[in-house]
Amino acid sequence: MTDADTPTDSDAETPADDAPPEDDEIDRRRLIRWIAVLAFGVPVVVEALTFGNIIGDELLGGGDATPTAAETETDRPDAVGVDDELLDETAATETITTSEVRQTDGGRTYVFGVDVENTTDEPVELRTERLRLRDGTLVDGVSSTGSIAPGESGMVTAAWSIPESAMPGAVEVTATRGEKTVFEGFQLVEQPVVVG
Repeated sequence: MTDADTPTDSDAETPADDAPPEDDEIDRRRLIRWIAVLAFGVPVVVEALTFGNIIGDELLGGGDATPTAAETETDRPDAVGVDDELLDETAATETITTSEVRQTDGGRTYVFGVDVENTTDEPVELRTERLRLRDGTLVDGVSSTGSIAPGESGMVTAAWSIPESAMPGAVEVTATRGEKTVFEGFQLVEQPVVVG
């Protein structure tokens, strides 16, 4: 064997420069697997949760938004309901006596009553005007106690016809003392009971 026939280090076969190292190839495979798992797994999980909610709400009776007479919902901290003071800003005492949705064959009516005791030294009046539903719709209507003399009491009862699935959100009220308006605006109301 001559020197020319002897293989040298430079003649040894070298790996191609563009072939990726084996570790990089494994990392790419892992990345592709994770992408595939996410691409197929996330939609499956979302669909399963949605289906579970539908089953819970429709078949098992979950999500019933109509409270019974025994379980009036207090869902907004600033809202007022039966036996609450309607307006803390005034010197007179305005106590809510009625807040209910009356269901009849002819439709639905929201009834709102307030007992006003005039503990001031001037005549007072409480007037209810529009009703704002939970969806923002306004329903017109006006009721008033009329003028209540000092030391006397009076009552206002308002009623608004509302759509079948609607719920009251706020009542527009105006309170006066003497010639001065002491409150004018919407007062949030708790979700009332449905009767009838």
